[in-house]
Amino acid sequence: MRSAKETGNFPYTVSTVCYFEVDKNGNVSQVYHKNKSDRTKLLEAYHRVNNKTTTLYAVWPGNWSSDLFIIDDLDAFAKAFNFLID
Repeated sequence: MRSAKETGNFPYTVSTVCYFEVDKNGNVSQVYHKNKSDRTKLLEAYHRVNNKTTTLYAVWPGNWSSDLFIIDDLDAFAKAFNFLID
């Protein structure tokens, strides 16, 4: 697993990036973001991760393999999706 923060340029908004959350009990749920109507789901996931009730991961597909990333820079994630950070 890699760090999104360490990439320095993680493509948060690219539609092929697949996000999913894992809660404290190990339950996994996918977070969709294929279009603007999914913004609410992304914002809800952001709040859960920010409140430390879940951890957010992403799979960034490549030509020959896909890499797993932990989304460990919530400020960059929020900025990419234009969430207001309070």
